[in-house]
Amino acid sequence: MRTSKKEHVLRSAMTIVEKQGLAALTYESLAAESGLSKSGLIYYFPSRQTLLLEINRFLAAQWEEKMVELAGGPAHEVGERERIRASFLVMSQSATLADLRMTLDAADNPEMLQPWLDVMARWSASPDDSDHYLLQIIADGLWVHDHINGFSLSPQQRQQLTQQALMLFHPDPG
Repeated sequence: MRTSKKEHVLRSAMTIVEKQGLAALTYESLAAESGLSKSGLIYYFPSRQTLLLEINRFLAAQWEEKMVELAGGPAHEVGERERIRASFLVMSQSATLADLRMTLDAADNPEMLQPWLDVMARWSASPDDSDHYLLQIIADGLWVHDHINGFSLSPQQRQQLTQQALMLFHPDPG
């Protein structure tokens, strides 16, 4: 499968998860959304488990791409401060409902969770680094906020909270 075709299928899957939930993601619904035949999907994704794993890998890779862009390079090429700041800024954005549904589902399945853990190992602070790990917890809260509270933060509110949190740990925001 060409990368662009596979990406199209994965994006189609995310559209279904966003609009209808994870239970609605079937070969039939994915065939209808993506325009591919059910047998074509099964050829590349022989099981629903394989499809879900590929979605988690795809989302984790997108997440890491955003961090690389913000940090100015891959995790192994930038300093700790740049890694933690990039991770915080990416995670402080509101999750899409599809992202949230996928990560919650992955939490109970080590195979599905592994792509996320691999990225976190490269970019996130250790729980032993309490100051920076607290920043991670703040980012986690900002990431889920709009889905678990009765309202969404405005872009201005989110920006202000993000800057205040960064100032707690890095008084020089540069």
